[in-house]
Amino acid sequence: MSLSYSSSLKMSLIISGIFFVLFFLAVGKSDAASLSSASATLTTSRPSASSPINNGGSPPGAAAGSGQLTIFNNSSRFLASDSAKTIRATGTAITNNNLIIASQSADLLTVYLGNTTTTFAARGADVLFVPITAMHSIKFTVNTEIPSGGKITLTYPGTANNTASPSATTFAFNNLQTGSVVSNPASGCNSVSISAPTITCTTNAIITAGTTVTVLVGCSAQSGGSCTTQVPTLINPTKSNSTAGAADIWKIGIQTLDSGDIVLDDSTIAIGTVESVTVRATIDPSLTFTIAGVANGVTLSSLYTGCGQLDTTNTGITSTATDISLGSLSVPPGINSTLSNIAAQTLVVTTNGANGYSITATSSGQLRNVATGFAITSTLVPQAFPASTNFFGIHACGTDTDLIRWTSNIVSACNTQVTGSSDPICRYGWPTQTSPILIAQRSTGPIGAGSACIASGCGQNVVSYAATQDVTLPPGIYQSVVTYVATPSF
Repeated sequence: MSLSYSSSLKMSLIISGIFFVLFFLAVGKSDAASLSSASATLTTSRPSASSPINNGGSPPGAAAGSGQLTIFNNSSRFLASDSAKTIRATGTAITNNNLIIASQSADLLTVYLGNTTTTFAARGADVLFVPITAMHSIKFTVNTEIPSGGKITLTYPGTANNTASPSATTFAFNNLQTGSVVSNPASGCNSVSISAPTITCTTNAIITAGTTVTVLVGCSAQSGGSCTTQVPTLINPTKSNSTAGAADIWKIGIQTLDSGDIVLDDSTIAIGTVESVTVRATIDPSLTFTIAGVANGVTLSSLYTGCGQLDTTNTGITSTATDISLGSLSVPPGINSTLSNIAAQTLVVTTNGANGYSITATSSGQLRNVATGFAITSTLVPQAFPASTNFFGIHACGTDTDLIRWTSNIVSACNTQVTGSSDPICRYGWPTQTSPILIAQRSTGPIGAGSACIASGCGQNVVSYAATQDVTLPPGIYQSVVTYVATPSF
């Protein structure tokens, strides 16, 4: 009986010992926890563009000086203003073609260039490509405390090479440098090692459970998890989904490890790359040109910034948009007197033309009495009113007028006749039917409300009309017609 009892006790001890060992082993092999709230964002999710040259010819390919390239339709989209290059399909012998994309045909088979190729691009051997780089922000919450000397690893899909051209299967590392990977808290990436397709950060302080960690790839400085100095380096993959607007999904593995490389937490996150959306709107060319009258008794320099004419309208008659009355003309003034007969109009231009505008004037002829044929003297080249003779003309005043043409002493403030020979004098001229006079001109735009130049009076012009008579002119009504033409430059 005692032997039997002893055997039962021994068996019980052995079974209990086996159970304890199995339980111990089971605890040692428990699965790593998943990271909480793991996510990733890209500064741009646009796929890179890359397609082989498909031009014909002998030899087949695109000759130096080509302004467009035929490519294979592999869903790559080249956008206006993209900086493109050509590269040998094997990745060796990059050709010297730095190209600017103008547009791409709707069937994606022709790429039009803003410049021309500088070297021959071989069909099937050379590839046209636009690498799209992005800064990656990867964020997660730690479930299991990471000790000092622990690690955070990011593993991208595929082989993730270091070349400068895009890949169809992964994010090309493009010679990513260790200084371009930072984290918040900073202790998460105290030191960085890169071996494509994996980035490894080593900690230099404990990161407690519940801490939100942000790793920024393609960033050299951060504050509070936001990148302050971007150096986007990783190249987005090319389009693999042939359906336009359907995203390609890529998965990135995240692991946290202790100092002995035992996995603590892990997770897989997905990010998508999808075509950019081209937004188009058309702005039509615009021009407004307004002629308006000026009341009697107005000092012309008060009308617009940039017009310095000190004369005052004084015919007693308010001009209109279509009619100027100089009243009853006076006898010629002396050189030190003030001209008596002055009227005026304003000529205002607004336009969205990028290269400004011009205003020119032509006329039906001299200010003439059609009944007698007599005409008041005028000159095509503007000049000061002469003393003791009849004279007629217009004077242009404003920011956009040519002071050398219209004013003596090359200053803006002028009178038709003033006391003191050193004072600036307004010059007056009159166009003919075939010889126009330039009233105003500006070579930059747009011009109008909200434009940068409006405070200086751009587009705002004053034209004054003045005349005198002498005893050589018989009485009657003297008239002419002037036509102003405003021309925008787009």
